[in-house]
Amino acid sequence: MEREEGFTLVELMIAFLILALIVYAAFNLMDVNIRAGTVYTLTSDISQELREASSTMVDQLRTARSFADAQASSVTFTSYLTGTNDLYNVQFLLQDGNLIHRSSLSTPSEADNKVLATNVTGLQFTYYDSTGTELTDPGSSLAFITLVELELTISMEAAGNVVTDSVTTMARTRR
Repeated sequence: MEREEGFTLVELMIAFLILALIVYAAFNLMDVNIRAGTVYTLTSDISQELREASSTMVDQLRTARSFADAQASSVTFTSYLTGTNDLYNVQFLLQDGNLIHRSSLSTPSEADNKVLATNVTGLQFTYYDSTGTELTDPGSSLAFITLVELELTISMEAAGNVVTDSVTTMARTRR
C-alpha cells in the first residue's frame, strides 16, 4: 500500500488548536486596548469637566462682594456677573450628584439651577480669613471670609471601570 501525501487528523487538530490560541490572544489584546481607551476617554472627560466647573466657581468667588451663607457643602454670596452692572446672588451646591450654579437678582431658587458638572461625588468648601487662618464656623464669620478653598470630586463608570478624579483650588475674594 502506498502512502498518500497530506496531513493526518492529529496534525490538523494541533494546527487548529494553535490557530485558536493565536486568535484568542489577539482578541484579549484587543479587549485590553479597548478598555484602556475607555478609561483614558473617561479620565479625559472627568478632567475637562473638573477644569470647567472649578474655573467657573473660582471666577465667581473672586468677584464675591459679601457672603450670605458659607457651609462646608455650599456657598451663597453676592457678585457682579461678567458683562453686567447688576449685583447678583450666587450659590454653588451639590444636588443629586450635580454641581449646581444658581444666580439671580433676588434669592436664588431651583428655577435658577444651571448644572456645572454631573457625576459629582464630593464638594467641599473651606473658608479662611485675611491672615490665612481657617474659619471653623464660617457661618458666623461671613464678613471675614477672604479666601475660599474648594475641592470637587467626580466619579464616572463605563464598561465596568470606575474612574474618580478631583481638583482642589483656592479663590481669593477681591473685597
